[in-house]
Amino acid sequence: MDKKDSNTIDLKVDVASAGQRIDKYLSNNLEEKSRSYIQKLIKQAKVKVNSQSVNKNYRLSAGDEVIVESLVFKNLSVKPQKIGLNIVYEDEYLLVISKKAAVVVHPSPGHSEDTLVNAVLYYCNNLSSVAGDLRPGIVHRLDKDTSGLIIIAKNDNIHRQLSNQFKTRKVKKTYTALVWGIFSEKKGEIRLPIGRSRLDRKKMSVSLDRGRYAVTEFEVIEEFKKCSLVNVNLKTGRTHQIRVHFRYIGHPVIGDREYGNKQSINLASKIGLNRQFLHAKELIFIHPVLNKKMEIEDKIAEDLQESLEKLRGIEKMIK
Repeated sequence: MDKKDSNTIDLKVDVASAGQRIDKYLSNNLEEKSRSYIQKLIKQAKVKVNSQSVNKNYRLSAGDEVIVESLVFKNLSVKPQKIGLNIVYEDEYLLVISKKAAVVVHPSPGHSEDTLVNAVLYYCNNLSSVAGDLRPGIVHRLDKDTSGLIIIAKNDNIHRQLSNQFKTRKVKKTYTALVWGIFSEKKGEIRLPIGRSRLDRKKMSVSLDRGRYAVTEFEVIEEFKKCSLVNVNLKTGRTHQIRVHFRYIGHPVIGDREYGNKQSINLASKIGLNRQFLHAKELIFIHPVLNKKMEIEDKIAEDLQESLEKLRGIEKMIK
């Protein structure tokens, strides 16, 4: 997927996607956009296949070029705000920030302030524009209630090189998660495609027939009576990937109110956890200019550490 400018996305249809309706194809490939929003764009002639406007029933062929326009909201501007940042690494080319939980990465309608982008704009005047006016510098994403490391690019060239590393899976992303249940083996791999949920368009789900390739590796690092602390290595970067994969195999992330179950939510309450137990703890990538291996780690967020200590205390009392 390429962005021709801040308002346009260019997609090339592969063989596996041939025969799909254009609206279904776009809902699978533009994970943050709902089917209804995509259909509105099609109706407004904002979607073109091989330079021609199409209707929502159009079926694609391999090699088709799909152009989607106006994927940003008009009249929504981003203002710099003086908000504290936890900068883990910085040079003249990029920033690596430890994002707090409850902080949204970039503005959206109804949420134009107090985002990570607002804070970064105040701190740094020079940011890349590749991702558009609402996402200056943003190379990849973290969910609102996921804490941890995120990379910010200071110019377009750095952004493109880092984005290519993510796209070609050369960036190692490791998370720490507390999940429900005990595993029969200490290491494992979840290899299941992910797409938008048919039941709730705001959520993602495992979708064997129309999902996108997704791989999650994990290793148990601490075991409790009813849950497990795991390190998770993302081989792909699908929306909500960790949360969806672990929910599907019966081990939802503790505190996850979208994908959790009754037991995982109840346990979160017992240990004083007010959000999903998910922290982006390590990023390994090649610096685009210095050409050296960057290994950046972030200690687990304070609220998660406090919940872990409460959990350990409960376990001792039971013994």
